[in-house]
Amino acid sequence: MSRRRRRRSSGQGLVEFGIVGGLLFFLIFSVMNAGFYLYGANAMQYAADIGVATIAAEGNYENNLAAFPNNADTIAITRMDSDGLNSTPLVTVTEVDIYKQNVVAGVFSNVSTCGTSGTTLCENIYNAAGVLQNGVSGVALWDPSTRNVGNSPDYAKLVIKFSYTLLIGKTTFNSTTFNLFRLEPQT
Repeated sequence: MSRRRRRRSSGQGLVEFGIVGGLLFFLIFSVMNAGFYLYGANAMQYAADIGVATIAAEGNYENNLAAFPNNADTIAITRMDSDGLNSTPLVTVTEVDIYKQNVVAGVFSNVSTCGTSGTTLCENIYNAAGVLQNGVSGVALWDPSTRNVGNSPDYAKLVIKFSYTLLIGKTTFNSTTFNLFRLEPQT
């Protein structure tokens, strides 16, 4: 009698593993992808923190005669590159933006004009290497040398746009991290 039961149940373990194993591997890869995404997002936030501290400290530094990096923005992007901007191969930085901000009653908003240029948005767009992507003939729309670092300094927003690629396949997710900050008064 026990031999008959064994013959009828042969292969039962394989069928059960086939049903449960697929779910188990899906859960394992899902947890791994979530962990890698969180690592990448935290690396981007850390890089943004480094960039904010650098731009706030550098203020209105710009020296067109110096070699690259030669202004506050490119110095910040260079430091972000060395401190986490390219720390994982699953996360690709697509853009680094620096906006001039206006603060009224504690509410931040984008400034629509920079000085006399009359541009539509006071924003500098850089690629991950620190090369300016907008502006006229390589001149930034919000020129770092024109930033107010006096007793009532300018406010700014640093935005890092990045994409995360899943471990398996070609699926990517686009994400953004941003920090609002005040330029430090220079003495």
